[in-house]
Amino acid sequence: MNIDNKLLEKLRNELRKQRSGLQRYKDYYDGKHSILNTYTEQEDQANMKLVFNFPKKFVTNMAGYSLGTPLTYISRTGKDQAVHDIELNFSHWEKAHNQKLSKEADIYGEAYEINYINADGEFASVVATPMTMYILTDGSEERNVTAAIHTFKKPFDDAEYLDVYTEDKIIHYKDDNLTLIGTDTHIFGRVPINIFRANDESECIYNDIITLVDAYNVINSDLTNEISDHRNAMIKVLGAKLDDEEEIKKLKKYGILNVPTGADVDWLIKNINDTFVQNTLTNIEKKIYDLMDQVNFNEQWASNTSNVALKNKLLALSHRCSLKESLFEKAIMQRLKNFFTYLGVKQAKKVDYRDIKVKFTRNLPFDIVSTADAVSKLENIVSQETLLSLLPFVENPALEIEKFNKERENNRISLDGAFNAE
Repeated sequence: MNIDNKLLEKLRNELRKQRSGLQRYKDYYDGKHSILNTYTEQEDQANMKLVFNFPKKFVTNMAGYSLGTPLTYISRTGKDQAVHDIELNFSHWEKAHNQKLSKEADIYGEAYEINYINADGEFASVVATPMTMYILTDGSEERNVTAAIHTFKKPFDDAEYLDVYTEDKIIHYKDDNLTLIGTDTHIFGRVPINIFRANDESECIYNDIITLVDAYNVINSDLTNEISDHRNAMIKVLGAKLDDEEEIKKLKKYGILNVPTGADVDWLIKNINDTFVQNTLTNIEKKIYDLMDQVNFNEQWASNTSNVALKNKLLALSHRCSLKESLFEKAIMQRLKNFFTYLGVKQAKKVDYRDIKVKFTRNLPFDIVSTADAVSKLENIVSQETLLSLLPFVENPALEIEKFNKERENNRISLDGAFNAE
């Protein structure tokens, strides 16, 4: 693709439009809800604005539930060396990196991963978002990336930098006038950008609950302010008349009123139906959790809730995570494709990335007794590697088998030595 300044200007303008449309979702994640700007304030009364940050809570829960446990890689053809290479090169950064991708994708609908070779010659990845990156695709169902621009700033530098990614180069520009400052080549043979989508629509996961969150914020703020200063109450005066505006202002400010002898002053209070308000709040909160397929763990649960019962409660969330994991797996396979290209150049190793299977393990408390029982019953039916992959605490089944065999061999040698000594 021919990248000239005219095309770059168009891409940068599209990025700015994209950024403007997505800023709302970022604000809600950061706790900058609409109530902070739109709440109706009353003079000389409490105007506290309560923000309940459900979006951040749900995004964090999703990342921890799906990716709180490291991914497991399994070779379909038993190529343990390929799995070992993945673990060796990914284990020190991948878990936190995947969780960040999950969070950013949930906020914006999708997030991007840039694969590159770092200064130490190692394969590495960094997260970008639609706030800083605009991508061009080929229009196919696979959405193959044909070019991408990425804007960023450096510490203690007011200038904005722009990198253009193509199938063989990274072109570097500076400032609004797009001053060319350099070009680097890369080894991947394709644009090294992978798209991680939160859902099929590439939509913010909490888009459907924003209005409910707004209502929840307003009702709680009104109630808090009502308790603070009786904003739904009025002063009733019998036997006197308040015409002096200054006296009324002092009454509002200091709560003190001088009245003639025989006059009577008390509150004329607008009664609030506590049950109605509580039911409304409970209903809104339930709708928020239902639409997000989340479970409210702040509710009282039985102390003897079983692992099966817990999984049943999380069934809707598990279905949502399964859809997301399928989309993430496609992007991770593209990461593996780039990684094996890197290994082919650096170590002359040829590995088909399609040979690797990616396994997600939900971050849940598990019943080790029942799991171990199931593993023992499946022995001699499925492979040992498959059995070990059922155990959540085993991160690398192939490596575990290797360690087990080595340990058994060492024990055998020790026993042989003991018998020979006798």
